[in-house]
Amino acid sequence: MRSTTSPLVAADLAAIHSTLAVSGHAWPPLQPRTWQALTDVAVDWTIIWLAVWGAFTMGRWAMLVAVFAIGNRQRALGNLLHDAAHRNLSSRPGINDKIAHLFLAPSLFNSLTLYRQQHAKHHAWLGDPAGDPDFIPHVTQKGDRWFHAYVRVLKDPVRWSGSLFGHLLSKHLAARQRLRVLLWWAIYEALLSVAVGMHFALLFGLLWMTARATVFHAITTFREMTDHYGLDPHGIFPFTRDIPDHRLVSILLHPHHNGYHLTHHLFPNIPYYHLPAVHARLNRLPLFERRAIVCHAYLGGTRAAVSGWGAWHA
Repeated sequence: MRSTTSPLVAADLAAIHSTLAVSGHAWPPLQPRTWQALTDVAVDWTIIWLAVWGAFTMGRWAMLVAVFAIGNRQRALGNLLHDAAHRNLSSRPGINDKIAHLFLAPSLFNSLTLYRQQHAKHHAWLGDPAGDPDFIPHVTQKGDRWFHAYVRVLKDPVRWSGSLFGHLLSKHLAARQRLRVLLWWAIYEALLSVAVGMHFALLFGLLWMTARATVFHAITTFREMTDHYGLDPHGIFPFTRDIPDHRLVSILLHPHHNGYHLTHHLFPNIPYYHLPAVHARLNRLPLFERRAIVCHAYLGGTRAAVSGWGAWHA
């Protein structure tokens, strides 16, 4: 009978927890703060509404800026949904799930239940093509640079469809779950029509879908590849990158500290706003210093986030 977790993943988790146990390092309080999650949700939605309002009042020239801003904040909401799947938005599971159901999952055409199930498999079977639903097959060819691999993954119709429609087209989504997502959008658009007007509601829907098909998909693909692509799929350490915050670049590509992906896989129940501090503490451990893949740049240097994507030989 197959185990519930990859032995390679289990070994790395055991190693880091054992190292912490004997190191004597004290950990600060790392409990979820509901107010911070709600604040971040509110900020992300406010940026989206302001972007749509700008396009609505200023005309077509503002739509390009709006699509970029919306796509970026869609990725930010997706990262908050990711934390909701780990129950990291609130110490009270019911409140955690209510935040996700009201503001996150259905807006991204996702079911929290299905997302949680699939993401648990990603953590348990990281790097296993048969068990990891987020595994990106090797597409690099001889003579490729990093952007060749990126474009190939970006053009994959299945991935593009997932970015555009979320879980709506998934065979794993139950009919009642699909109905809940569609009902959320029907209510949301109706409220926008009543509060602001039908033209605003229609423009919101148009910009939302355009952003998902373009900016959101481009950011999501790059983010997913920087997490694991081009690495050795034999455990958490050799298959996962940490990318410390890079100010504006991280806000654009890895909002809400999502670049600390190795730290997250080692400690999935730590909320996103604690990850930078936890990463800094882990850097003091010889095991982490020796085995962790930490990238201090996205595109340049020997340990850039795109290292391993290209073949680098003619």
